[in-house]
Amino acid sequence: MKLLLAGEAVALLADKALWWPAERTLFIADLHLGKAASFRSLGQPVPSGTTQDNLDRLSALVDGHGAGRLVFLGDFLHAAAAQQAGVLNPVRQWRARHAGVRCVLVRGNHDSHAGDPPADLQVDVVDEPHPLGPFAACHHPQRVAERLVLAGHLHPTVTLNGPARDRQRLPAFWLADGLLVLPSFGAFTGGSRQPPPADARSFAVGGGRVWSVGA
Repeated sequence: MKLLLAGEAVALLADKALWWPAERTLFIADLHLGKAASFRSLGQPVPSGTTQDNLDRLSALVDGHGAGRLVFLGDFLHAAAAQQAGVLNPVRQWRARHAGVRCVLVRGNHDSHAGDPPADLQVDVVDEPHPLGPFAACHHPQRVAERLVLAGHLHPTVTLNGPARDRQRLPAFWLADGLLVLPSFGAFTGGSRQPPPADARSFAVGGGRVWSVGA
């Protein structure tokens, strides 16, 4: 779905990302690499393969849009337990494949515990708010004077109600005054049941498209 935000043409993607074509920049939030591995380290029987799934989806986005820059809006790694070869080696292979893409991480709350990505991944790590043109790249939703904030952290969703009292919860973008909250990108992150702010527009993600809920 194409929108005009802060005077810039952008697209909300069904891949749960934001595309800024003028700057060949993709934004994603809440990747949480190594989350499943972190659970398995505690003896929890959770699925494997989520890291590679995340990286494959990232590759499809980068290749499909010809991105020159990829901005992670916080929570790149899930926890310190993700700083292990089983998680990082596939990321190193992915980074080598996309060596020409500049990667930027805006530190989130999980990053403060997990630690910054290893230097050989060549990820520029910055603190929020990080100005990029008319935008402020953040992890935590907030207001920044004279900029539109792009953030994550909330793992936003929207609940659709069916005719038979059934409900379906879908990932969503929330757009409010001065703020766009992106859905979580990670394959093992889930979504929050928190309702959107009263003044927010919700854009649901499902069926390979993005649409405005209630519009």
